[in-house]
Amino acid sequence: GRGLREGMSRLGPFLVAPRLLRRSWVLPRRPSSVSIGTGPCAGLGAAAASLCSGPAAPSLAMEELLSRSVPPLPPYETREKAPPPAELRSAEFMRSYRALEAGPRRAELLARLARDFGVDHGQVAEFSAKVLQAREQQREPGALLQAEDRLRYYLSPRYRGLFQHLGRLEGGLRFLMELRGDLVEALAARHAEGPHVREMNGMLKSMLSEWFSTGFLNLERVTWQSPCEVLQKIKFSIHLKKAVGEFPQIKVFSSLSPIPGFTKWLIGLLTSQTKEQGRNELFTDAECQEISEITGDPAAEKLKRLLTNNEWMRSERLVKALHSPFMRLCAWYLYGEKHRGYALNPVANFHLQNGAVLWRINWMADTSPRGITASCGMMVNYRYFLEDTASNSAGYLGTKHIKASEQVLSLVSQFQQNSKL
Repeated sequence: GRGLREGMSRLGPFLVAPRLLRRSWVLPRRPSSVSIGTGPCAGLGAAAASLCSGPAAPSLAMEELLSRSVPPLPPYETREKAPPPAELRSAEFMRSYRALEAGPRRAELLARLARDFGVDHGQVAEFSAKVLQAREQQREPGALLQAEDRLRYYLSPRYRGLFQHLGRLEGGLRFLMELRGDLVEALAARHAEGPHVREMNGMLKSMLSEWFSTGFLNLERVTWQSPCEVLQKIKFSIHLKKAVGEFPQIKVFSSLSPIPGFTKWLIGLLTSQTKEQGRNELFTDAECQEISEITGDPAAEKLKRLLTNNEWMRSERLVKALHSPFMRLCAWYLYGEKHRGYALNPVANFHLQNGAVLWRINWMADTSPRGITASCGMMVNYRYFLEDTASNSAGYLGTKHIKASEQVLSLVSQFQQNSKL
């Protein structure tokens, strides 16, 4: 006893009682209510998970997450061919953002996004100088317009691309609305400040307003006989659901759809032709000669007037002469004319987004006054191969590639060979 006590006393203050030697040292058990691998940070990558660890969000982890998630702005020349960013990265951004606590930490991430992934001011300065140079040198209008288009392209901030891709994900629009709510609160609480943050808030507000806007709706009374494009969409959706749900043996489905806007687009081209005397970029020389012989006037000028009042339909000879050129022009309008990389025609864009194939253009399929006024009497088939709709839709939304039949591609090829637009 005495020897043991003397030996223990030499250990100093670390052992305050002999009973410590008899204690069984066991690691404390994890409370049963806590399970490993759950919680807001579970399932995130290493960099993303580090965002919600510790009392403060690590700057390096934020920078890495944003660098992975925000797609680079493709060069102007390849903007329509650039592959889309991987959906996994956009989905990772959503999960990582929601894992952060609301308040200053989310505000810091949004501030970094606005400041570091906005407009490339170096490129803006470069192309602003090129616009001024083209104007001072009084170059042709086409060169000036192209320089302005390049400048406009590079004025788009990089985070716009992230918002666009988030909006296409399942639940993406809801997430963007939540994100903007956080952005508004951060500005009000001054957790995020500065012109970059205010600019990003304004752009996101504008994008959401555009997606949800009803300002472009044209409300009119419709019946099942109405040829309006909205009704065509409704009728098609009903029949497609019935075909898939009630008749699973059906593998192919086609629509017969209007082509609103074609005549207006064509008149615009003819207007540009008539401004420059002797210029012909729409028709072959033989076609111009035949049209002029029938109408007694230069082809472009006369056709512009005839299309405006539908008088061209009164001449069977003129209708026959316009068959080939109008078919290839219509094919190009549907296949080649784009708005932000997607089909300019709204009905075409609707069907292509749903995975259809641009299948067949039909001459004189709708000779009603509305059909002649809207599309020179033409209509188009969109064909759905139900096994391919998902891949076709992904290809169109991702790479902006339009799946088209041999007939359409042949007409597009004829347009490219005979027209000089």
